[in-house]
Amino acid sequence: MYKSCFYILFFGFSISLFAQNKSLKDYEKELNELSLEIVNNDSDKSKYKANEEFKSLLLEVLNMKGSFEYEFKKIQAISILKSNETIKLYNWAIPKKDETFEYCAFLQIKTDKDTYKIVEFTDKSDEISKPETKTLSNKNWYGALYYNIIYDKKLGKDTYTLLGWDGHYNLANRKIIDVMTVSSNGSVRFGSPILKLGKKAQRRVIFTYSETAVMSLKYHEKDKRIVFDYLVPTASNLAGVFEYYGPSLNRFDAFVIDKGKWVYQQDVDIQMNRNLKDNFWKDPKGDN
Repeated sequence: MYKSCFYILFFGFSISLFAQNKSLKDYEKELNELSLEIVNNDSDKSKYKANEEFKSLLLEVLNMKGSFEYEFKKIQAISILKSNETIKLYNWAIPKKDETFEYCAFLQIKTDKDTYKIVEFTDKSDEISKPETKTLSNKNWYGALYYNIIYDKKLGKDTYTLLGWDGHYNLANRKIIDVMTVSSNGSVRFGSPILKLGKKAQRRVIFTYSETAVMSLKYHEKDKRIVFDYLVPTASNLAGVFEYYGPSLNRFDAFVIDKGKWVYQQDVDIQMNRNLKDNFWKDPKGDN
């Protein structure tokens, strides 16, 4: 009996010691395996199961010393964006059998040298009507897969502009410009009304276009502006049917910063070079 108790205690101690000795690189490998299960598993049920395991492990890792500086480059099915040496966003998608997507994210806020506040975003896109007009929270988030985070003090010291992709449904995709505000106490809000189109200000801008098209929406650091394709229907009688919209190919519009707002400009003069990143963010189900 004493020998059995000894083995149990020794085995438990060994597991604990092994866990303590695991490096961020070890955790990164586990996280990558789970992230690929989320994308590649056959059923939605198995994808959600892998997602819960992924979230639990990632949350554990993000509270570890050095996690903010670690790049996690080997986690394939995730977007990681860092800004201002203060926040780091971990964002991924669950591709579902009905060809729609659910999005997940953790925001890691650095509060001290080795202490962090972690905020989870909960995707409620399906429940949000007129999202262009809504101020939202991390618990009521218009989900997307973000690929760029823009910080400019002219928009506010706690304000971040996000560019994202949304698979929407099987006939149409979306690109999204959203605005995230992170307060000093770690409270997160989405939808600051700084996106100005004419006299009207929106809280987010959503572009809907055909699943077969590739829309470019990029931030040009040199010019300090967000440049994007002007979308048109494939025929005049399809106006308003966004499943048939795509880039006009000869016109680009933009948002530029003016008096603390993103101001819309039509038909800007710019040379756009499409690259592999456009194709990647068209559809994360691909092999890229």
